[in-house]
Amino acid sequence: MKILCPTDFSERARAAAQVAVDLASRTGGTVELFHVVPPRITDRITDAAALDGALRSDGEARLAAECRELAGAGVQVTSGLGEGDVESSVLARAKAIAADLIVMGAHARPAVERFILGSAAERTLRRADCPVIIVPPGVHRLGSGPEGKRPLRIVAALDGRNASAGAIDFVRGLRRHFNCDVTFVRLYWPVEEYVRLGLIGERSLFEPDADVIADLSRRMALDVGALPGFGRVDFSVEPTWGDPAAALLSFAGKLDSELVVMGAESRRGLARVAHPPIAERVARHAQGAAVAFIPAPPAEPAARHAPGIFTVLAATDLSAEGNRAVPFAYSLLAGNGGVVELCYVHARALPSPAYVYDSPQGQLTDVARARLEHELRALVPAQAERSWITTHVTVIDGGEAAKAILQASERLAADAIVIGSHGKGAAYRTFLGSVSQDVVRHARRPVLVVPSTRKEAS
Repeated sequence: MKILCPTDFSERARAAAQVAVDLASRTGGTVELFHVVPPRITDRITDAAALDGALRSDGEARLAAECRELAGAGVQVTSGLGEGDVESSVLARAKAIAADLIVMGAHARPAVERFILGSAAERTLRRADCPVIIVPPGVHRLGSGPEGKRPLRIVAALDGRNASAGAIDFVRGLRRHFNCDVTFVRLYWPVEEYVRLGLIGERSLFEPDADVIADLSRRMALDVGALPGFGRVDFSVEPTWGDPAAALLSFAGKLDSELVVMGAESRRGLARVAHPPIAERVARHAQGAAVAFIPAPPAEPAARHAPGIFTVLAATDLSAEGNRAVPFAYSLLAGNGGVVELCYVHARALPSPAYVYDSPQGQLTDVARARLEHELRALVPAQAERSWITTHVTVIDGGEAAKAILQASERLAADAIVIGSHGKGAAYRTFLGSVSQDVVRHARRPVLVVPSTRKEAS
């Protein structure tokens, strides 16, 4: 691992250099200390060239002294000198030496000043193409140092977006070199998850919800997969209100973590003003643990990535047109096997919001539910089991059909949705809409719509 460590020779910069050396020692890497001198002084000042030369000579001498001090850890430490704007010079140097990582110290300036001016560290992590570790006040080494045998305690924050993939890859790379105890954490907004999953009945807005935890834990485990190396791996799903950056830092503090790993967002322009990136707020307020900000990996070209389909949600209203679509769900899994989630929605009005109130009015009886489940099982093709296809039957009691189908696809982690079209005419769709159209319009996964065999009315 090739590590670039910018320094201004301050206490925070020296702590960052020590963290860089500790990490290089654990990974068999190298460190380059990099100092940026101010832009060349204008010729209007007497002896400007001499002053420029003195600044460069002083920078080179101090770099050499720090390199000698750090080299005692058995890590190759070199030095470099730049000139001009700090973050631009650092990013250019990182690109020139193909750095794998940038390690920088964060200064504890007053909050108002930091809000107005930002910091070189924050601006660098916003623009960097490689991971950036910010070393905040209170951190002087990475764990117990290079000679320590205890696993490094890491908290890795995931949010289900592309940036999380970079954080997972970074943790995976660290575990290839040394032991790490990792806790992957997902913070969630209760209301957002209740609506996404279509959870109904009275739910707490402050206590962890078992259904949400089961869903997000499964998703995290699938995203993380198998990790190399040794050390504990845990998953935690926590409800949160208010600032997610503060919640993440509080969680990391409770676990006494030594390194927090998270994706680095890249919002720009008005989006940055309206939604300040969580990563920058974490960088601004971190205390007691270094924080690694990982850019999202480049997206794979669509033509080179063939996503697998292992779970298909087949929704039917048990009409002839709806049932006709069901065999197509099984055909998507023919040859490879998988799971078909066979689903029926008993549409009925629910109170708003549905996650606050129980709604017994119009609820299915046990007898009615059993009858519907029997009708769904009767639709399973005879060859399904021989094709290694498992069928799960679900009757959803309540809600609008299209919305309930979409929410079920989230709960069941479906890779695709299959639904039939009733083939109603244009006038009918104008006034009443279409379930299949609404599903296609709002789905977050591929949808196969099986058209009706009936001739459409105009």
